Amino acid sequence: MRHLLLFVVLGLTLTLPAGAQEIPEPVLYELLPADYRYPIARICYTDEGICSIPIYVAPGTPCKCRRPDGTWVKGVCTH
Repeated sequence: MRHLLLFVVLGLTLTLPAGAQEIPEPVLYELLPADYRYPIARICYTDEGICSIPIYVAPGTPCKCRRPDGTWVKGVCTH
């Protein structure tokens, strides 16, 4: 019985998507709505929205996000 349970658990592990795949990873510098619902490690906050920036950027540092039309919007790293 234990072998069957182990087999079922192993089978589910191999067929279900990994947890990291369930949360989309935003493209760096791509402007997102301010109410983006997924976690982002480092955020650049602008008047038009937020974007993901590299983790090495310190909070309080000026940054920029790119709008869909290619225009860059100035902001500040908030966390």
